Amino acid sequence: MFDAIVLGVDPGVARLGLAVVGRRDRRMTLVWADTVRTPSGLAEAARLQRVADGAAAAIVAHRPSAVAFERVAWNRNQVSAMQVARATGAVMVAASSAGLPVEEYGPSEVKIAVTGMGNADKEQVRVALSRIHGLLDVPVQPDAADAAAVAVTHILASRMRGIAKAAAR
Repeated sequence: MFDAIVLGVDPGVARLGLAVVGRRDRRMTLVWADTVRTPSGLAEAARLQRVADGAAAAIVAHRPSAVAFERVAWNRNQVSAMQVARATGAVMVAASSAGLPVEEYGPSEVKIAVTGMGNADKEQVRVALSRIHGLLDVPVQPDAADAAAVAVTHILASRMRGIAKAAAR
């Protein structure tokens, strides 16, 4: 079955992007988007608790059928990547506690799904969300917009998995 409501997550400790995208028939709608911010002076465990609480609140409020993450890109800054991985884990626990399946997509997978180009910049992703996928009121805040892109990617992938299963029968 296709996932009809998806919570997209752009993980981070300082800023966690969250967006709920719904799908009815072939039309997608941005239901809600926000960014959870945590103060840098707060202990890391307390910041991760705020991240998990923000995700849990979104799950309770919007009742998604799945949670989709942008996969951590391990680059030169391993400390930053480790923090993002921890934030991802905190949100995964919130999703698992709610009984929701979790999928991860790499940054280039998201860009290709949304724009058709693996090297698209953030503005191109924002524009494609509205022009190609028909989402209204795409957030200007980059983390929330990226979360919307992850949710759209999951909806498209979920639809393709459903078509493949139907064809295999």
